[in-house]
Amino acid sequence: MKNISLGYTLPEKLLSKAKIKTIRFYVSAQNLWTLTNYTGYDPEASSNGQSAINSGVDNGVYPNSKTILGGISLSF
Repeated sequence: MKNISLGYTLPEKLLSKAKIKTIRFYVSAQNLWTLTNYTGYDPEASSNGQSAINSGVDNGVYPNSKTILGGISLSF
């Protein structure tokens, strides 16, 4: 999974008493999961412009980092 985003907006009925228009909760992730038979760290890791999957060796290059981001969006 290269990129995935999930979000949920609370129904207006729950927010009417608090004088808030919308509240949205969200989470986004990048490079979360790689499914492959490659035995190295990451088949997309590159060294000198060549991907590891083409050369068969990642030469100890660090894999792409996993990033998880979450937040709340409010509208008044």
